[in-house]
Amino acid sequence: MAIADLNTEQPLPASSSVSAAGMLGTTDASGRVVYASPQLLHFLGLSLSEVQAQWLSLVHPDDQKRLSEQWKAALAANQIYQVEFRIRRQDGQYRWVWSTGYPQMNDVGIVQQWIISTIDVEVSRQSAGGNTGAEADFSFLAELIPQLVWTTDPTGFHTYFNQRWTDFTGYTLADSVGPDMWNNLLHPDDRQRAREIWGHSLATGEFYEIEYRFKAKDNTYRWFLGQALPVYSSEGQIVKWFGTCTDIHDQKMNELALRKREQDFTTLANAIPQMAWMADEAGSIFWFNDRWFAYTGTSSEHVHNQDWQHVHHPDYAEQVRTKFQTAIRTGEAWEDTFPLRRADGEYRWFLSRALPVLDDAGQIVRWCGTHTDVTEQKQLQDQLERAYSDLEAKVMFRTLDLEREVQELRQRLSS
Repeated sequence: MAIADLNTEQPLPASSSVSAAGMLGTTDASGRVVYASPQLLHFLGLSLSEVQAQWLSLVHPDDQKRLSEQWKAALAANQIYQVEFRIRRQDGQYRWVWSTGYPQMNDVGIVQQWIISTIDVEVSRQSAGGNTGAEADFSFLAELIPQLVWTTDPTGFHTYFNQRWTDFTGYTLADSVGPDMWNNLLHPDDRQRAREIWGHSLATGEFYEIEYRFKAKDNTYRWFLGQALPVYSSEGQIVKWFGTCTDIHDQKMNELALRKREQDFTTLANAIPQMAWMADEAGSIFWFNDRWFAYTGTSSEHVHNQDWQHVHHPDYAEQVRTKFQTAIRTGEAWEDTFPLRRADGEYRWFLSRALPVLDDAGQIVRWCGTHTDVTEQKQLQDQLERAYSDLEAKVMFRTLDLEREVQELRQRLSS
């Protein structure tokens, strides 16, 4: 069941108590609210659709601009945000709350959603000078999200791991904290690279991201996407790092298998005697095999700039382009014969064919084609056509001669 499926359109009764840790919400990547926990709906006295439509108007007028600016900045930077503001409760009173938002990224680093926790800090703010309870808020979220979660101090010394970390690695929290323990769990081939990238982020404050293999408690390795963001103080100093490890093993295995198939395809394409090429669904060529470059003397830069069209004979280029665009438009297999210029300037004739490659939905995703040198066949065909034309001419002339001789014979016989 998805988080958003848990919502109803009716607010909870105002008489129930609110758990600070349970006031949870999520938004999509653009910041649109898609879920609000029952506790949050009760606190506000609204339904989900009402929260979606008017959440900013619930904020105290003096806090709206500040909150809106911080939220937009977090969305733009894809960074954790923490903010304190007043919001109108279901009884009409404004209460101070502490809100923390965490971006959730996919395996390629693109934010898919935000998890936002909100806690009522009115009492603690009045009695403890603004203690927000952010640690409890963080712990709740860290155990909720499906990643391995960790934090470090500004120097990279690990200070926290969530339960998922313990369950996966088999390490206790006492065994896990420290500056370099985590690196010992990586595959030996990944350790140096991970240490260098992490060291660079610590030195510069830049977003940390890396793919590496992590050892599970059963001594097997799985691929993870490691990511971390710095948390800054009001003075602009890094006070901690918040990091996650997302299991991408299945995607990585699929990616490696696909890469292996692509390598096999490239090897095969370079082994065939034809020039091979691929184009996208719109017909823009993005790849040639080695034989193309050897024949034309061009480079991959010419492919990106579409300069490969210059090797077409100018007398045939427009005809070829028109016929190929018709195939792109109709989705039918393409075939044509035309001359291409060799690196030494000589033109040779090629038979070119291309077939569309379809996805599971039947949509064209690319075109695969070949150029086969048919110069000798073309020359032989031309010779045969000339010989046939010569033969036809000889037959015609001989026929005329016979007709003339017959006419002369008839004239002699009639005289």
